[in-house]
Amino acid sequence: MVVHLNVLSVSIEYTIPRNYRCALTVSEHGGGRRLTNTQISHKVSDPYTLNSRYESFPICSLITRSGHTSSARTLYTTSKYLIDSAAPSFECSAPFAPVLAFGDSTTDTGNQIHTNTPFATAASPPYGMTFFHEPTGRYSDGRVMLDFLCTALKIDFLPPHLTRSSQCANENFAVAGATANNNAELQSIANVTSLTDDTLEVQLSWFKNDLQGHDLSKALVYFGEVGGNDYNYALGAMRPANEVQALLPAVVEKIHNALETILESGVKKVVVQGQFPMGCIAIYLKLFNNTQQLDSNGCVSSVMEISNEHNRMLRDVIGHVQKIHPDVDIIFFDTTEAYLHILRNPSIYNFNNVRDPCYTGGLELLALANAGNTGGAAAALLPPHNINMTSCTNPENYIGWDGIHLTDAMYGAMMKLFLTDARFTSPFPNFLTPCTNH
Repeated sequence: MVVHLNVLSVSIEYTIPRNYRCALTVSEHGGGRRLTNTQISHKVSDPYTLNSRYESFPICSLITRSGHTSSARTLYTTSKYLIDSAAPSFECSAPFAPVLAFGDSTTDTGNQIHTNTPFATAASPPYGMTFFHEPTGRYSDGRVMLDFLCTALKIDFLPPHLTRSSQCANENFAVAGATANNNAELQSIANVTSLTDDTLEVQLSWFKNDLQGHDLSKALVYFGEVGGNDYNYALGAMRPANEVQALLPAVVEKIHNALETILESGVKKVVVQGQFPMGCIAIYLKLFNNTQQLDSNGCVSSVMEISNEHNRMLRDVIGHVQKIHPDVDIIFFDTTEAYLHILRNPSIYNFNNVRDPCYTGGLELLALANAGNTGGAAAALLPPHNINMTSCTNPENYIGWDGIHLTDAMYGAMMKLFLTDARFTSPFPNFLTPCTNH
């Protein structure tokens, strides 16, 4: 959809997509002033942002790989970013069949509570209080981001693998607490132990067992956050920075191998979710209170370095995989940038508490669960006595739910940004755009 704005001497922010060279014609509304031949060249990965007081319509040419430019076209502004009027169009290829998901507690819809993992807290209230009005195994007061994507696609929520009713149907392999590395590898790299054996490799084994030999050319895979728990265990145990950083290449290599395994199975459509901005999460703001430098967003700088480097390496992996598999469509959801955008503009999304968790007992349970890595007694031997099991009454006004996971409202706001805003999704538009633009 092309949108023309009638602007009267106000500041306009244009985001010029990468790989475009623009000749910008600017005319002051009603004044007749005209500035021509303003050249803007942009060839790097991030969009170029232009601010103007004038009504303006950039005429841009796509820079091809050979360095030549295609025919000029106008980029029209809508909601502070530009839509290419001659960009490749997508037709909705839904229904995707099956829809599958991998990940950790930010994607799990109920697998962990059906395992032997100690402290599966999402099996008890107040988890699930908002949307489902009962615990479902989701680490939220309601839904997780995957649920909002399912709603946008007009399909049912994905059942957890461990309670699925049939093979080769929609299912979710994600498990809360899952790591990219197994316990032997975590011990070797950072001297920590995971609470669950259901690693990414285990999820892939479930995938292979259920779907091997089936036609997956119309499947959609949602590859949620993976690796966050590897870092969480090491950071929570106060391991030295070099040990935490040593996890990065090991985690990203596991993700790379997993994506190759999924694509080799015939999958053609994949969504990859980036790492959350870990330094902004309540558990680390509390853990490193007054001991670590905060950045301009009020987030712990040293922890942000981990999640930022993870995302940089993950983008490189996606680029490499996409080059090897040109017939595959891969979408990247920039979780960190979407989160930070909301953090800087909370009132737009009806948030009035961006730092504290709605459910404070979650922080106590997380500390208890990690006791084995911090020199305490084994977590499985520590019952959660005297834990505050009450929450705030207005989670819709909170970003954080339990100190590490987010609220239903926050997950919903982020998914909406991913599906509608080019600043947080690449490429955009993409194969999901015509399927979710209701």
